[in-house]
Amino acid sequence: MRELVIVITDLYLAGAPAGASTAMPALEHIARFAHQRVPQADWRAWAARRLGLAHYADLPPASIAAAGRPAPGETVWFASPLHLIAGVGRLHLQRSGRLRLAPETLARLAADFNSTFAGSGFALAPLASGEFLLGAPSGLSASTCDPARVPQAGLLEALPLGEGAAALRRLGTEIEMWLHAHPLNEMRARHGEPRLSQLWIWGGGQAAAGAGEPPSATPQPRGEAGDAAMRTAVYGSDPYLAGLACLGGLACAPLPPSPPLARAALESPALLALEIAEALRREPGWDLAEALAALDRGWIAAGLEALRSGSIERLTLLANDRLWRLARADRLRRWRPRRGGLGALG
Repeated sequence: MRELVIVITDLYLAGAPAGASTAMPALEHIARFAHQRVPQADWRAWAARRLGLAHYADLPPASIAAAGRPAPGETVWFASPLHLIAGVGRLHLQRSGRLRLAPETLARLAADFNSTFAGSGFALAPLASGEFLLGAPSGLSASTCDPARVPQAGLLEALPLGEGAAALRRLGTEIEMWLHAHPLNEMRARHGEPRLSQLWIWGGGQAAAGAGEPPSATPQPRGEAGDAAMRTAVYGSDPYLAGLACLGGLACAPLPPSPPLARAALESPALLALEIAEALRREPGWDLAEALAALDRGWIAAGLEALRSGSIERLTLLANDRLWRLARADRLRRWRPRRGGLGALG
């Protein structure tokens, strides 16, 4: 089946935020007429199963992202660059505060960190997504929070918990102090760029079986999900999806700059990973609703048009821990009431 899957990787809502009434015609149409269900886990586990890689679905996301590269430690974690805002008595993370650093900046910071923290058991390795992998000692484990969920959960409430939490919290404090005086932040200030406040450590565990080296051959999964996986191309910069693609022998490419330049992504089985934070970084004056409306006018509307024209047979949207599947015949379903803007995602 020719299916287009659109995953908005960082959209998590609690209630109806400001701007909920902003018009998003394509999203509203999908939410009104599609079949809807809540995935068993967040989008990563669902994507692994959809790509025929269910045996990786329950593994830590950083372990999957380490595929195809030398692991920097016995356990691997994401270290995501954040810009934090000072509030009344505490720091806050805005949706636009998740930074993506240039390759030369990543390389410089990794080298400085590995020199400064030599002997600690921790090491940084750059990722193409503009983040880092953090190598850590064997046996380190903790419950951590995806930084995309932090604006919803709150910064203090999202700090690591569990057996290894003390070590990760201590490292986080040391990283914050190291970055506070780092020359990189002086340079960013001169260029009008937001300060790098913290490297948020999350999503870690032992490296996945097969991680650290590319697969020697494309696996041969069976069943509907497996058959789809054999033909599915992955588009986007998310490191978890890049790791899955490496482990599964799937094609993976950056998201094209606009839907008109991506007919292959709209007319053959494909999974597109979109990011609200990227839209907010491009347009700092936007709020959440305006950023989502831009995605609605672009990829979501293009996917819906591809469905209407018959270029694809099914459109699947995964956002806010909810999944919608829309086939051409579903346009006849009229019993679900219309909900405007962000309210459609509730």
